[in-house]
Amino acid sequence: MEKLVIYGGQFNPIHIGHMLVASESYHFIQPDEFIFLPSYQSPLKEHNDAYLIESERVNMLELAIEDLQFGVVDKREIDRKGTSYTFDTIKEFQSEYPNYQIYFVIGSDQYENLNKWKNIEELKNMLTFVVVNREVDTQDVHEGMLALHIPRIDISSTDIRNRSKNRQSIKMLVTPRIETYIKRGRLYEN
Repeated sequence: MEKLVIYGGQFNPIHIGHMLVASESYHFIQPDEFIFLPSYQSPLKEHNDAYLIESERVNMLELAIEDLQFGVVDKREIDRKGTSYTFDTIKEFQSEYPNYQIYFVIGSDQYENLNKWKNIEELKNMLTFVVVNREVDTQDVHEGMLALHIPRIDISSTDIRNRSKNRQSIKMLVTPRIETYIKRGRLYEN
C-alpha cells in the first residue's frame, strides 16, 4: 500500500524546527507522497495582527521544500478560507488517494488537544497520527499512533515574528533563503 504523509500547520513562518519534523517524518515513514498543508486558520488558535497574507506563507514553504528536496504544498485549506477541520480535509484526501495509507503529523501540543478535534474517533480510523515530541523529551501515544522522537529544537514562529518585528536576528532559526525572503519583504515588521 502506498503511503501519504500530511504535515499541517500555520507555518507562519516555516522554521528549521518545522523542517526537522518534516525531514524526520519523511525518513521515518518513507512515503510515496509528502504534503505540507498550510492552514487558513486553526480552530484552536488565536489569530492576531501577526497574521500574514497566505501567499507569503506558501512562498516560504516552497523555499523550504527546495532545501528539503521533497514535498508539495497543498493550498486547499487556504483556498477554502474560514475554519478548516482536519476531519473534512482528510475525507477529501481519502477520495483523492484511495489506495494510500494516510499519516498525519502532529506535535505533542496538538496531541494533548486531540479530544477537542471534530469527529476525532472517526478520524483515528481514517489515518495514523505521527506524534512528534514538542517541548517534551519523549512522547507516549495511544495505540494505533506512532511516536517519533527527534532532537528538540525549541523555536516558535511567534518568537521569529517578534524578532522580525523588533529587527533582531533570525539567522539559523529559519533557512538562509527564508531569512532573506522575510527581510526583503519586511514581513512581520509592522
